[in-house]
Order: sequence, then structure tokens, then C-alpha cells
Amino acid sequence: MPVWVSSPDPEVIEQVLEVELERLGVPVPDGPGTHLAWKIVGSADARRLVRAVVVPAALDQDGAREKAEWESFYPAPLMLPPRPRAIVLWQELGRWVVGFSREGQWIHFQSLGRREPDAALLRDIQLLHLELDGRRMADHVEALVLWKAAGNAPVPDDFGEQVADLLDLDFRVVEKPAPDPKLAEGFAFEPGEIAEARERKERSRKAVRTAVVVAAVYGILIGFGIFDLFRRQNENQELRQEVAQREPEADVVREARARWTALEPALEIDRYPVELFYQVARLFPEEGLRMTSFEITNGGQIVVRGEASSVPVAIRFKADLEGNPELQDYEWEIPPPENNGDVAEFVAFGTYRFALPSEDDQAGGTGATAFNP
Repeated sequence: MPVWVSSPDPEVIEQVLEVELERLGVPVPDGPGTHLAWKIVGSADARRLVRAVVVPAALDQDGAREKAEWESFYPAPLMLPPRPRAIVLWQELGRWVVGFSREGQWIHFQSLGRREPDAALLRDIQLLHLELDGRRMADHVEALVLWKAAGNAPVPDDFGEQVADLLDLDFRVVEKPAPDPKLAEGFAFEPGEIAEARERKERSRKAVRTAVVVAAVYGILIGFGIFDLFRRQNENQELRQEVAQREPEADVVREARARWTALEPALEIDRYPVELFYQVARLFPEEGLRMTSFEITNGGQIVVRGEASSVPVAIRFKADLEGNPELQDYEWEIPPPENNGDVAEFVAFGTYRFALPSEDDQAGGTGATAFNP
């Protein structure tokens, strides 16, 4: 299809082609493949004459075998040399094809379908020529050239006379030239069937390669896993033997650790009950808050009970207790205070963060050190 475009810009040319193709009802297939290509073949003043070629997505079944192996695809007319100052008529796969040229290049060609070479065929050719000539797209025409090839359907004897009567052109019959792919340079097409076949083949190859790689990786991993298992078993056996040899030394260490754990509270000044009581008591103001009970359980937990003049005062004491840097080794749990008449009663539980369970705790012991201010 030839189109005049008033710009050499490729983006503008493609936009004009899309509009013109849609206007003429020429569908450009969607999906994989390359179905549209164009080339500037002439100019007049500021206009460019663009030749657009559209190929279908599907091919003839007879020529569609082994599509994934095809190296290139060209519409047949692009590989045939045009005839100067002539309309060319020939057959492709039983279909009549007509072509028009301009300055030694095809400007328009199209299939006229399977039909008889008669006056109706010539009138269709005449209409195409009148349109191209009226739009100044084709060269001046002097003859209708029929390319003859082996296996073509015969042409009636009076066909030349019909050409002279209807088209007022000379009629010539010549041998159809052999196709030459070099004439189609600058065009690249890939019908959808070919693109899909290549994609399927590539996916199949990738799947096979992936399966081989995965199998190889699994084989390596399994082999490494078996080797690592035996190595670890040997190492574990050696460790068991070493542990058994050092068990007497470990017993001595465990006994020493147990003695140290028992003595640790007495050696840490910051955990003396009197020191802890002092750190808690110094947080109580002179008015509005008083301590009613201070207790340290055998497990080392601090229990502080008290009364506040109001709930906000008790809550403020909670913040002071949690923010005291001298008591940061304790994790405080302070339930909401409860109103009891004119006062708000509260209780705070401080648990030593680094304590180990003592034998009394594990046995359920309840011994404690208590102060009742």
C-alpha cells in the first residue's frame, strides 16, 4: 500500500500508516511476530511516498511445516524485479497478483484471488491503476506484462485483445524471473505462526536445559549431603569421645558455678536487700505517697506495696520506678492502682532480669525478706 506523508519523521510516518491502514480495513495482526514494514520510495515537493507492506499472521498449510527452522520470510513480489512503465500480472499459488512500480521499485501489489483471467479481472486492474495514477503514485504505463511460469493456468487466446480494448495497453507475455532475496533488503517480516513456533521451540529448549541443570544441581547437593553426613557423623563421634574424657573436669566446673551462684547475691552490693529498699524508698515523696510493704522473695523478686493520695500520683510513681537507673536490672510489672476510699492502693513487682531459677523457686519455696515501713 503506498501512502503520501508530509514528514520524514519515522514516528509520524508510522502514525499516518496506522490511520490509513485502519481506514482501508487492512488489519495488522497483533501478538508475536513482525507483520508491518515500510520504506520511502519517492518524493514530491515536501511529501514522501511511503510503501507499506503488511503480511498475515497465518501461512498456507502447505508451506507452514517446520516453521521454527525458517531463517527469513519475504512476500514473493519483494523478491521479483518490477518492469518499468508496465503493469505486471502473474500467479502465486494459483492466485493472480498484480503489481505497479515507480522509478524501478514496486509501489503497490496485491492478490486478486483465484479467478479466471477475463474482463472482470482486467477491470479490477484498471480501477487500481486509475487510483494510483490519480494520486501520482505510479509511473506512466504503456503495457500489461504477463509473467508466465511452468504450472500456471493457461490464459485465453483473446486475453491480449481484451487488454487492448479495456486498458488501451500493449500486452506482452514473458518468462517469470527467478526470485532474488537481495531485492527485499530493508524489509524484515516474521509471521505470527513462525514467531510462535520459535517461541515454543525456545521454551522447550529452556525447559530441557533447566531440567538438566536442576538434575545436576540436585545430584551435586545429594552427593555433598551424603559426604557431609558421614563427615559430621565422624566429627560427632570424636566429640562424644572428647566429652566423655572431659566429663570429670566439667563436673568440677559445674560445682564451682553452683557455689558461685549461691554466693552471688551476697557479693553483689547493688542487690543487697537494704540497698534495694533504699533505692525504692528514695523515690517516695514526703507527701501524697507512702510505702506500706517492701518484700524480696527467695527468687529475688521485689514486691512493693503502697498508698497514694490519688491515681495520678500512683501512676507517676510507676514512671519514677521504671526510670530509676539504679533499678534498671529489674523488669517491673505494675498493675493499675485501685481506689480504696480516699487513697489509691498500688503494688509493683520487680524481677531481676539475669536471675537463674533457684532450687527454692523450682520446689515452690515461699521464703522472703520483708520490711514493713
